[in-house]
Amino acid sequence: MDAVEEKLVRFADSFAFADIEAPVLHAIKLRFIDTIGCALAGYDEAPAKIARRLAAQVRSSEEAGMIGTTAKTSAEMAAFANTTMIRCLDLNDDYFGKDGPHPSDLIGAVLPASEIAHGNGSSFVAAVAVAYEVLCTLVDSVGIRERGWDYVTYTALAAALGSGKAMGLSQESLRDSLSLAATANCSLGQTRLGELSMWKGMASANACRNGLFAALLARAGVSGPFLPFEGKGGFLRQVCGSLDLSRLGAMPLRAGIVYLKNWPVFYSAQGAVDAAIELREKVRPDEIKTLVVESYQRLIGRGATDPEKWTPQSRETADHSVPFCVAAALLDGGVTAQTFDAARFLDRDAIELMAKITLREDPEFTKQYPEKWNCRVVAETFSGARHEIHVAYPKGHPENPFSDAEVEDKFLRLAEPSLGRSRCQKFIDWAWRLEQAEEIRELFPLLAIS
Repeated sequence: MDAVEEKLVRFADSFAFADIEAPVLHAIKLRFIDTIGCALAGYDEAPAKIARRLAAQVRSSEEAGMIGTTAKTSAEMAAFANTTMIRCLDLNDDYFGKDGPHPSDLIGAVLPASEIAHGNGSSFVAAVAVAYEVLCTLVDSVGIRERGWDYVTYTALAAALGSGKAMGLSQESLRDSLSLAATANCSLGQTRLGELSMWKGMASANACRNGLFAALLARAGVSGPFLPFEGKGGFLRQVCGSLDLSRLGAMPLRAGIVYLKNWPVFYSAQGAVDAAIELREKVRPDEIKTLVVESYQRLIGRGATDPEKWTPQSRETADHSVPFCVAAALLDGGVTAQTFDAARFLDRDAIELMAKITLREDPEFTKQYPEKWNCRVVAETFSGARHEIHVAYPKGHPENPFSDAEVEDKFLRLAEPSLGRSRCQKFIDWAWRLEQAEEIRELFPLLAIS
């Protein structure tokens, strides 16, 4: 093994459920509840329907379930369908090191891996913790966006190790899983540039599918390339440069500190939406003459650099458009999945309000990021009045966290239309005892949408 490979594989192999501290176990269960709610809310979205339809065409002697249905498919196609449902509304958790992946995407891969291995709740939780830790450690070390790669390149590596852990692979097979995932799954950053397509919400599903498939290949005896990271044509030279993994496995585990979302928009826009909703209490949208959104460079760059963000034509572009997210929050008092289903971004009042918005970097906010996620919204009315709202930490940030009750409320808001209140509560009760489950497959009957 090369040094990077050895560090990652030894961590995954040696990690045990007993290594998870009580606060982190609680955090994983919170994020599990949140993730399943996001999947059920995304069940009827077009990408989710397509993914399930493709998955339903595949049969396997090792059947795996899909969230929200009794249908079975192969493990890797279940990973693709599950993660598409989890991800497509852009409402699941987020993490920010030097890039911004969505760690709970990995639950979509670990679920079928655990199911085909007849894994119990504690082994599933341990595998999720491994996957989260690997992904977050990688993005803490090196951001690959500026190098032209999409963050799901890292997701595939974490999915391979998390899935392999769930299946109980040997250290040698874990090595092969990681090598196969690293050499075959480098994703282009064009996924998130310009007018965004359905693939924006499916790219991590593909990475999870491929990471799990790498683990299945290794389990079957396929060996992976030698020196996948440090070789002449390896991951370090081609993709990311040097990797500092010194914090891998340090306490507290990163699964305990990833961010949750309150709105189905990209994370940097969460504070802008919070501020717009508070501003709405002070001024009506039709009274606004000009509206300035001041924030750190990452938000301004990601949410407005592409001209398509000012005239979004797709759901995927709209939920990454700061002008639209702010306009929708002001006009409607919030942003929901229905905001995008109804193509609100094409309505005249939204277009007219977006035209009044200016995005501006505040250099002091940029200096303070990521310790603070400052966003200031300043509205000037036709009458000359000035209204200002400042948000330092959006709801769901570790400095402004969701309570247990708020996560349950979010789950009910997302899942109750599909499952009904009593079945939602039955799942919540089961999830709070997740580590006690005799088999993780107990989950699927609880979530089947009639």
